[in-house]
Amino acid sequence: METKKVHWQSHTGQWLIGDINDNLTEQGVALDKWADELPDLTQVRLVLSAENYSTHWLSMPGVNNRNLAKALPFALEESLIDDVENYLIVPAGKHNKKVRAYAVARDLIERLIQECELHHVQVRELIPETQLLPVQNLMRRSGDGWQIMLPGQFEGWVHDVALTPVLENTLDEFQAEHTSVWAPALDQAQLLKTSLETGYGDSFETIEVTATDGNSQVLAALENKLVNLLVGEFVVREVKEDKPAVWWRPLAAVAAVWLVVSTIYLYIDNNMLAEKEKQVRQASVALYKQLFPGERIRNLDRQFREHLSGGSSDSGDGFISLINTTSRVYAAKGLQKSVHLQSIRFNDRLNELVVEVKASSLNELQMLKQALEQEGLVAEVASATNDKDGVKGRLKIGGAA
Repeated sequence: METKKVHWQSHTGQWLIGDINDNLTEQGVALDKWADELPDLTQVRLVLSAENYSTHWLSMPGVNNRNLAKALPFALEESLIDDVENYLIVPAGKHNKKVRAYAVARDLIERLIQECELHHVQVRELIPETQLLPVQNLMRRSGDGWQIMLPGQFEGWVHDVALTPVLENTLDEFQAEHTSVWAPALDQAQLLKTSLETGYGDSFETIEVTATDGNSQVLAALENKLVNLLVGEFVVREVKEDKPAVWWRPLAAVAAVWLVVSTIYLYIDNNMLAEKEKQVRQASVALYKQLFPGERIRNLDRQFREHLSGGSSDSGDGFISLINTTSRVYAAKGLQKSVHLQSIRFNDRLNELVVEVKASSLNELQMLKQALEQEGLVAEVASATNDKDGVKGRLKIGGAA
């Protein structure tokens, strides 16, 4: 991906493009002319000139990284020329417990993105120029001024005309062991060193002068992870090439939707059936335990069939025979209104039904007992107690009572 430097020239109202270390006011070309020579949808990485944004170092104790982006606009409200809503503020790390934040006008970024989109150029990153400087005390000659990096104190580009008041404000009560001065011409670096030593002698213990433009260090910094100003609503949208619609895509979409819906319904049906099966088995187990108390359940279906077919009882009166005769006698004698069958249990070992009943009187219970005996069954009133609604009793039917 190509990397270029971009600079907004306010007095001409145009964007200038050039190489990373170019002085764009002298060497830059207009963005539209540069874009005309690029293939459509070229992806580029742009380095925003330090003249087009501001850097702020802030002490924000008690604010964690998660809430930093929300807190920065309130902290910078008094430091910005325009309303804080008109700026994009991006946090960019910390140094010695101070937070660094870049502030750039929103309309400036919007203008840059719109002009690039107009010329079919896709901007993937927008990097602040001073991010490419080493994080150390440094003053580097750049164009008609100096790029200054004093971590935790100041970061930005200063024109020669404004250098003295900026240094007076920045270096007041500032002290550091060392700083470096880079300039292509040694005499420029020496001149700045002399100014620092005479005017701000207490700020730096040593000042190292190097005759270098620092271009290699700046280019090497592009390989590092850098802050991107295109965040939030400024993330560039990709321009997709129009392609003819594929005829089968709507059918595939319908088929996919049908498959998903069918799978969901099948899943729901299976779950409902499994739940119903679970409920039926629980009810069957409860019924079996009620009818045949004390029996161990091994194969519920087989055990039910054995009991319903008469089982292997030597008496010949299996469960089905006893329950059939009892229900027939109960219905024939018309005892439904005066005698209510509460529950039935079957003792397989004794070949005996135990019926819990509720009767309006003891006579009614005796009538049921006698009717069963007339049918050839052995019946006994095992217990009978009076209560406010009649008589509660237990009737044993079948085997020897």
